[in-house]
Amino acid sequence: MIASRKNRRRFCWYAKISALVCGFVLAVAIFAAPPTAAQPASGTETTRLEAQKAALFQKMLRNPADLDATFAYADVSARLGDYEAAVSALERMLLFNPNLPRVQLELGALYFRMGSYDLARDYFTKAAAANPPPEVRARIGEYLAQIDKATSRHHLSGYVFLGGQYQSDANVAPGSPLILSPIGPVLLNSQFLKQPSGSVFASGSLLYSYDLEDQRRDTIDVTAVGYLNHYFNSNVSRLDLDLLEVTAGPRINFPNGGLLGNILASVKPYAIADEVGLGEAQYFAAFGTGLEYDETVWNDMLLKSVFEYRRKNFTNAEDRPLSTGLNGSDKLVTFSANKPVAQNAELNLELDYLDQTTALSYYTNSTYAVIGAYRIHYDAPHKLTAYPWQTSLYLGRAWSLYASPDPCCSTSGNPDIFSPSSQLTQRWRFGVTQAIPLTPRIALVLQLERDIISSNLPIYAYTTNSVLLGPQIQF
Repeated sequence: MIASRKNRRRFCWYAKISALVCGFVLAVAIFAAPPTAAQPASGTETTRLEAQKAALFQKMLRNPADLDATFAYADVSARLGDYEAAVSALERMLLFNPNLPRVQLELGALYFRMGSYDLARDYFTKAAAANPPPEVRARIGEYLAQIDKATSRHHLSGYVFLGGQYQSDANVAPGSPLILSPIGPVLLNSQFLKQPSGSVFASGSLLYSYDLEDQRRDTIDVTAVGYLNHYFNSNVSRLDLDLLEVTAGPRINFPNGGLLGNILASVKPYAIADEVGLGEAQYFAAFGTGLEYDETVWNDMLLKSVFEYRRKNFTNAEDRPLSTGLNGSDKLVTFSANKPVAQNAELNLELDYLDQTTALSYYTNSTYAVIGAYRIHYDAPHKLTAYPWQTSLYLGRAWSLYASPDPCCSTSGNPDIFSPSSQLTQRWRFGVTQAIPLTPRIALVLQLERDIISSNLPIYAYTTNSVLLGPQIQF
């Protein structure tokens, strides 16, 4: 009986870990996304640049041969994102003097940003033929390599995030040791109580895209998302987690619009494969399928809808012999909208519905969630770095309703009367992520987060604070 009760308590904990695995990938995708390599000017600087641009334009009208004013106008226009104006100004300079390697280099860079790779290559080649200094030649070589990559049928991109994390409740356990079990009040062992711990982790995302070179620029996309962590607290190391998810499928583009408008849309059916380990042993494997639909509406709002189905098969281990009770399927529906609200800021809103069926009916549940995020980028304070910083604020709320009473706990309020109830769990998650780019592809990321989980079954209620710090490398 004692061994059975211990296994039952362990099973409760591993069931909670299973529920968190699905949410982890979402958290990585939304709140630890790679910062963009370059951003347009922001805030008061935009107003200043607009005024400067207007003044330089008038100066060019008065003296078209003033190359310094023309180059300054092109530079300001490019910083404002008006590449067409910058190109026109620089090409006018070449009419006065066609042998200006610096102008050819900047024209190549502008056409590269505009996606006109053939024109960009021509200007870079002309600039390289003028025997420029080594640093300029290196810059030209980098651009030409990126053009080769952009015009290839094979595209590979992603990021790696490494670092350390501290969690005040690493084993997602309640603070109170007392529960009302089927055999009466029971004091939990210390390993099932709140345990703080630091950890090291590595996460990453990879996208391989094969261009089918048809008129719609359809592709075959293969994605991979991975995560590894190791806790320093030996009492929590049984929860060391490793996860790998791979998806593959065609992305079909509709350049002239989709269901809601006449702007770019796409649809992607795909297959899913998951492998998850816990405590250095297999936890579960999952296979399934998904369908994603993306469309841009009202010029700049990106709408995204996703349906995914997974069949999960769990594996028992010595310290969790009842894991197969979680065998079942997940059906996930997601709707999200991303809307720029300023030149340097955007809002993201996501609605999720997750239906989980399990072999043990009291873990079958429906979860509803809403997540909002606000992301802003801005010039580094006091010019501490050469690249814009990015701050993300996020807030999430979730409700999980379970199908049948959970025999783990009594909710009668009377120690002499055992009366179980179906679990109702609610979750708040909020935090802030700060990205400080050190180079165009490397950023230092700091994230502070608080989770508050309440439940009518106290064994499932907990609160945890976490902080993580580490470099993120984009490629």
